[in-house]
Amino acid sequence: MFTGIEEVGWASMGHAYTDSATDVPDLLWGLASDDPARRDIALDGMYGAVHHQGDVYDSTVACIPFLFELVATPTVADRDAVVGLLRSIAGEKEPDPEELGGIFEDEEEDAEWIQPFLDASTLIRGRADFFLDLLDDPDAELRAALPGALAHLHSDPARVFAALRPRLSVESDPEAARALARAIGRLAVDHAETLGAEAGPVLRDIVDHTTDPELRMTGLAQLARCAPDLLPENTAELAAEVMRLAYEAKHGPEEDKEPEPQRPRTDTMVSYLRELKAEHRKAVDADVADDLLEELHRALGDRTEERFDLLNEQLCSRDWGQRIAAVRMSGLLLTGWRAPNDLPVALLARQLVEEEPELSERALGELCYVAPIAGVIADILAVCVREWDDEWEPDGWQRTLYGRALEALALQGDERAVPALVDVMAEGGDIPEYLARWVGAIGPEAAAPLGPVLHRRLAALTPEAPSRDRSCLIDALGVLAPAGTLPLIIGMLGDDQGRMTHWSALRALTRYGRSAGEAAVRLRELVASDATSTEVALDAAEALWAVTGEVEPVLSVVREALDSDHWYGRSAALRILGALGPTGAPLAPWLRELTAAHDTNTPAAVALWKVTGDAEAVLPVLLSAWTAMPKSRPATAACLVEMGSAAAPALPLIREELSSVRRHNNDNSTGNMRYDVASDEALLRDCRTIVAAIGD
Repeated sequence: MFTGIEEVGWASMGHAYTDSATDVPDLLWGLASDDPARRDIALDGMYGAVHHQGDVYDSTVACIPFLFELVATPTVADRDAVVGLLRSIAGEKEPDPEELGGIFEDEEEDAEWIQPFLDASTLIRGRADFFLDLLDDPDAELRAALPGALAHLHSDPARVFAALRPRLSVESDPEAARALARAIGRLAVDHAETLGAEAGPVLRDIVDHTTDPELRMTGLAQLARCAPDLLPENTAELAAEVMRLAYEAKHGPEEDKEPEPQRPRTDTMVSYLRELKAEHRKAVDADVADDLLEELHRALGDRTEERFDLLNEQLCSRDWGQRIAAVRMSGLLLTGWRAPNDLPVALLARQLVEEEPELSERALGELCYVAPIAGVIADILAVCVREWDDEWEPDGWQRTLYGRALEALALQGDERAVPALVDVMAEGGDIPEYLARWVGAIGPEAAAPLGPVLHRRLAALTPEAPSRDRSCLIDALGVLAPAGTLPLIIGMLGDDQGRMTHWSALRALTRYGRSAGEAAVRLRELVASDATSTEVALDAAEALWAVTGEVEPVLSVVREALDSDHWYGRSAALRILGALGPTGAPLAPWLRELTAAHDTNTPAAVALWKVTGDAEAVLPVLLSAWTAMPKSRPATAACLVEMGSAAAPALPLIREELSSVRRHNNDNSTGNMRYDVASDEALLRDCRTIVAAIGD
């Protein structure tokens, strides 16, 4: 093995940590070792130095022939890991010099940096045929690694498909069979025009005829990705059956289970990641079926009828681990897509009565995200708050089940949260970061009993207290606007207070409005002072307008900010002009200029509408932004409501939004993404209002 390895000029090459790659041969020999610990150390070294964070060096390129030799040698263990390394070195796609370049100013140095990436990709992809000959290798782990590598690297997808298809009927290893199905699905997606029609029936055949439940789940996921029209009508039932079988297999007799082989622990990232994955599975009682179910969910995408049916089945599972996975998926699905009914939220709340603290904690976390659509379970949350009332201490109360239930109840705007919040704040409990949001959801009138205790907490803060606590209390009191607290808030505008405190106090005074007339003197000082930062001057100007209705000093500050390159200054100026309405007419020319300069500048267009009422100038910008910048839709819809019949050209977009199953701010990002449900629900309400008012 490794003939000629000593003849390679390793000393003249480099990698991430040295200009001499003389340590690389030892790493290669380590990958060939009989000792699993040494193999882990060697693999860790390859990823940590020779292929550091995805980079490719001349020493990386020099390794490639020897890595292929490792894969070709039947006596070498962990050949699947070497295949994975080769895939990573080749890159997810053929490298583009334009994308890789620009690291160095010197063109020759930059070209020298790019070349190893190009050479490595060419070498590995050029030898991808080699993997075809190993598809029937006795090593099941290698067989499981090869289909994905072929779909990823081979230049002839039709040939790969023809080689993988017959393997499905003879492959005996479950993981390798799933790898075949995933690779066929990838080929169908990446080469839809040539292979899509042929791959779909193959995957449907897996779903209809395999006896392996996990392979069936894989087939469903791949069908959803590449040929959703071929999905069976009972997809959710099939997936639920797979989960039931997985549960029974997991909880079957211990004597029927083969213990997994143990590998020695090494001080490497490879070993750490392996242990982390095992610990995660143990912590949530998860298995491969859970991963496959999430894969199916993501592959189904906007097919929400199947996804919500599937989610409801998961939430009713006997398996604690499957319900944990379902709780997480509830948050992802309910915040990213619009549920057809209240059942998923109700089933999510059902987890609170299972007497499983971890399950309840996770369910409450997701219920906080979906609070705007969770009113149906308010009674359950109120009961939980009462039942868990004796299970908290002032320090860290929010992290208890009591605290999380109270947060979810408050975010629903339920006034039954108020007495509990009064007790917590009176006992010196930690001040919630988003207390103002809770109070705003409940409403100033219903939440009024909180005013005195929040006032006392704010008055009692010492100068050394965290500015965060002060700001959170001011923000919440600003929502309530109790008359007795006004002098205290004005006092927070002293020169000895920081920016965060000033910001919160000025926002609070804006909410007080005309009832805060005694703050006018201090507000005028902040607006006019040369020592005041632009940000504070703008906030003070906004408050001054709300408190006194004075125009000239406000327009002066706003006019200057409209020319600002800083995002906060310009956005604050546009917000203030929107509040001024027709009073801001002297600045209309600047608003027209800003609106015309960018055909998707929604804030400028909305401000222009409020100042001038010129629908003809504003509407094209709003409609352009609706498509180009989906996150602008709530602000746009609110403006269209005010326009009345002038908004008629927007009706096709409005109707399309109402028919969409996906929330407007869902950009289909992967990962643990939660979207803002409140803004989407406000968008839907405004869209319905528009259709009701001016629809045909």
